[in-house]
Amino acid sequence: MMNYIKSELYRMFHSRMIYVTALGFAGAPLLLNGLLYATFRTMPDNAYSYTSFSYSFLISLPMFFCVAAFIVVLSLYEGDKKTGNMKNVVASGISRVKIFAGQIVVSLVACYSILIATLAVYILSARLLLVDAGPATWMDLVKEALVMSPIAISALILAVVVTMVFEKTFVAVMVWSGILYFIPTVFFYVGIRYPVIWKISEWMPDNFLSYIEVNTSVCNPMWDTPEGLTKCMVAGAVGIVVFGLAGLCLVRKRKYKNKGLYENIDLLSVWRDWDGISAVAGGSTCAGGCGGAVLDAETLFATHSRPTVGN
Repeated sequence: MMNYIKSELYRMFHSRMIYVTALGFAGAPLLLNGLLYATFRTMPDNAYSYTSFSYSFLISLPMFFCVAAFIVVLSLYEGDKKTGNMKNVVASGISRVKIFAGQIVVSLVACYSILIATLAVYILSARLLLVDAGPATWMDLVKEALVMSPIAISALILAVVVTMVFEKTFVAVMVWSGILYFIPTVFFYVGIRYPVIWKISEWMPDNFLSYIEVNTSVCNPMWDTPEGLTKCMVAGAVGIVVFGLAGLCLVRKRKYKNKGLYENIDLLSVWRDWDGISAVAGGSTCAGGCGGAVLDAETLFATHSRPTVGN
């Protein structure tokens, strides 16, 4: 699995899409602070030119960390099924479970690399361009990123699951959004009538993370309380376990469409058996020896090909 992770890291750092994604994430806060700076130049005495107002955008949207994780996973693996990369990896003999675990590791590396770069641009540009004042500080941003890590990791694992399981990107997006947003909303409204459902809905991130009071005069995120911090940690841990186990079960059953007769072939097995044929043939160049070798090669490919079915 380590070789697969190394190859995926190499592919990631040599992919244009991941740099475009990182540029988009880092450019957004820079643009925001630039606009606030322009406002400050025209209206110096307004509270919108404070660093606190800039920080409050991200502090008030904690679920954006989950969305960001999903975007990064899509930028890394959305095109794998179209290019045939996934089928080639499976055909090389790497198990789907190892592929699943490897994609999670690589996605985590990508996400945290982009997160560190984005927070650095966010905080430095705010402190350089805006007035350092207000209730929200840069430490609140860092604390939010740390507290949201378990929930964001669970969302990342779910993103890897849906991108591996579903052929269509649209379906993957809808399933991911439905699990993290639609289902909690349904539980919230049904729970208004049924207390048992309400108690369950209170532990769903999209529901309890809405209780955040942040504006130009106050910054009271729910994770500043012991109860709120506990909910973030527990919900994230449960999500990691549930989505991880679900992913292990689903990716083992996942089959990829076969476009050719020998599309999915265990190349390692073919190579080992081909060495045996070469040894028997003894490198013969006669017509009979060559014909026998060709016939055996065809038999080998038919034997080691992995017939697969669609979704």
